[in-house]
Formats: sequence, C-alpha cells, structure tokens
Amino acid sequence: MISKFSIQLMVFTVLSVIFFGCETVKQARKMEQNFSGIVVFGDGLNDMGKWGELTNYQYPPAEVGFYESRWTNGKVWVEHFAESLELPISLDNNFAMGGATTGLYNINEPLKPVLKLDDKTPLLGMLAQVQTYLSSNPKIDDNTLFVLWAGGHDIGNYLEYGQPDLAQYPPANNYKQAIELLVKAGAKNIFVGTMPDMGYSPGYFGTDKQAKASELCQNLNNGLQEIEDGYKNTPVKFFKFDGAAVFTKVGMNPSEYGIKYTDAYLPMNIINFMNPLEKTNIVIPNKDKGLNPDEFMNWWAVSASAKVHRIIADEAVRFTLNNK
Repeated sequence: MISKFSIQLMVFTVLSVIFFGCETVKQARKMEQNFSGIVVFGDGLNDMGKWGELTNYQYPPAEVGFYESRWTNGKVWVEHFAESLELPISLDNNFAMGGATTGLYNINEPLKPVLKLDDKTPLLGMLAQVQTYLSSNPKIDDNTLFVLWAGGHDIGNYLEYGQPDLAQYPPANNYKQAIELLVKAGAKNIFVGTMPDMGYSPGYFGTDKQAKASELCQNLNNGLQEIEDGYKNTPVKFFKFDGAAVFTKVGMNPSEYGIKYTDAYLPMNIINFMNPLEKTNIVIPNKDKGLNPDEFMNWWAVSASAKVHRIIADEAVRFTLNNK
C-alpha cells in the first residue's frame, strides 16, 4: 500500500528559457560548446513523461492537465535547462521516472497490476537508471553533463513504513555509487540538486515526524557535500546546485515570483490509486473559478507547478554559468 504522502511525493516534484541579456546568451552558447550533451537521472522532478509513454498518457492523466503526462502542467526544469544550453534532450537521454528512489526501487512497483504493466516492465530507481544507461554506454564522452536529482521517495517511504532503512541504505550512498559508476565510465561533469526540507511540506509540517523529516533531508544534503568534497582536486567538475534554497526562497516570498497561492491547483484525489487509469470525474474547484495554474506554487499535492520549474531552471542556469 502506498501512503498518501508517498503519493504526494511521486512528483516531488522544479525553468525558464528566459535568458539574462545578450551577454548571458553568449555565455550559454560558449558553455554549450564545452558540453557535448546531457543525460538525466532521477524522480518526478526530472521526469519528461516516462509514465505517459508506458500508459498512453493516462498516468498521470494528461486529460486533466498533467502536461504530456509529466508530473506538472508544463515542461520540467531540466528541459528548459538543456534548451538554454542548446543541448538536445528527450526521453532517449532522460531516464528520470516519477516514483524513483535514489537506489534501485521505484515506489510505483506495487501499482503494476492496476497500471496494466507487465511484470517485466522496468520501473527504476535512480541508481538503477544509471546502471541501465551504462549497460548500453560503457564508455562515455567526458564532455557530457550528467544530472542526478532524487531523494523524496526514500525519505517519505522511510517515515511512513521504515523502508528503505535509511541508516543501512542512506540516499547519499546511492548517489555516491551512481556517481562513481559514471566517473569510472569517463564522466567529468556531474550536476546534483540538494534535497528541499520535507519537514516543511504539508505532509509533515506540525506533526511528530517534522523534525525527523528535516533531519533526514539535512543528512542527504550533508552527504552530497561530502561527495562534492571528495572530487575536489580531481578532473571531475561537480556542480552541487542548492535547489533546496530555491524552494525555500519561493515558498517564503511567493509574490516576488508572481505566485499567489502556495497550495496545489489540483485536488489530491484527482488520481484514484486504486484504479489510476480510470477517467476522473473529480471536480477541480480552481479550474471552475478560472484561476491560473501559473499562480500556484504546486500543481498537485506537493508537485511543483510549471511556473516553479521555470524558476528553478532559471536559477540552475545562473548557477551553472557562474561555476563553469
């Protein structure tokens, strides 16, 4: 059984193709010449529609606004990020999948029967995505930029079910294994995003699990810092993007970003997880009121809206240009 909060995390899920003047465009194009391509791993935050490909765009339901069955109402941040750097991106080089833990497991695994998926259909965690990629690309171009971002499902499932055991299988260790595999195969450019504080998410804020949620997120971020430190004075360029700070900044100052509502545009029950492929007849109050989804911080549950994805991408481009 998947918990309500694990479902909310399926999409934990945060760009803009806006450039920052002519000089920044020149910088981006110069940087594009340095990166030969981009490959992406992670969860729903980076997912460009893997589930739509598997379910004919029924999960999550494109008909209610999940853009081409992404876990938001538009392109995800990494699409804008790649486009800004003039790097081709598609489902062929983006392996991210909603529900992915940082390890091998995807929390949608129990839904295979109701999603009408064959038992052999691979539903992968982030480490498994990296392994799958390397099985077909044992030697890689050292100018490729590799993006990894996940963690919410590890922490949410641990808090609800005690699995995966984060003491025995810390998410940062899964990152470390994945990155080591990529570096061994020739990767020289690694981009990771830090974990936003789930203690302040709707599922845990004000509950007896809030402090633990915050602690686990900080543990993951501390682990990412240790990984980054381990690659100092090596040929590997490590981009540790503080995505957590971006989420916090938007949440604390929404009006500065043109956001009026910090809740979700879609109701939680827009997807029936007992029968996720059925067409919904759930009323969408915000749609009936004529409200604009781009004025919401979240699209569904704690799924970032397309507006927030554009904001994150904007920040990610700035960060990467400044650290190249």
